[in-house]
Amino acid sequence: MTAPDGRQLRVVIADDDAFTLSLVSSGLESRGFAVTAATSVAQALEAVREVDPHAIISDLNFGTTETGAELLRAVADEFPWVGLVVLTSHRSPELAVANPEKIPAGAVYLVKAQLGRIDDLVDAVGRAISGQEPEATESESDDDVPVVTAAQAEVLRMLAEGASTRALAEARGTTVRAVETMLHRLFLALGLDTSENANPRVAAVTLWQRGGIRVR
Repeated sequence: MTAPDGRQLRVVIADDDAFTLSLVSSGLESRGFAVTAATSVAQALEAVREVDPHAIISDLNFGTTETGAELLRAVADEFPWVGLVVLTSHRSPELAVANPEKIPAGAVYLVKAQLGRIDDLVDAVGRAISGQEPEATESESDDDVPVVTAAQAEVLRMLAEGASTRALAEARGTTVRAVETMLHRLFLALGLDTSENANPRVAAVTLWQRGGIRVR
């Protein structure tokens, strides 16, 4: 893939999942892109400074305190000409990171499960580089996806990170009983079995891992 001046388009891809990184890298290389891969926020930012890419494609959750939201904000502030693409497992960024507000407004947002072919990603990179308005990511398949509030999304993300009920209460500055009530409402919103023999916590985290939830 080449720029209008004939140069090969350079892309940095940041994801801590080796399979996703390999799949996306090989797919874009097959379309003519020059790809630099990174597995952490620090590596990705270093790569951007070294190769001066036309675009960066980043996951949001790297399993650390540093997030893709911070990476994209840093790139936007330091290199405002670089196109920004989010490629995440979650339909809503609130489910992926605690600081979704840091994601620059112009970033193109893609959900891994809804990415049908590599050409969809190529198109997203092109839109990010040219500064076209991001397209809506809602689809008909979202009609059957459970919907939670932003507050419930925060609790679910912390559950997925291993937080106990007491830890959730401390983080939210409330009581254990209040969190138990919130968890019950969350499980009901997700359509999960909350009977005595069920384990809705595990089921909720599984839904989160699959990206099968969105935030209203």
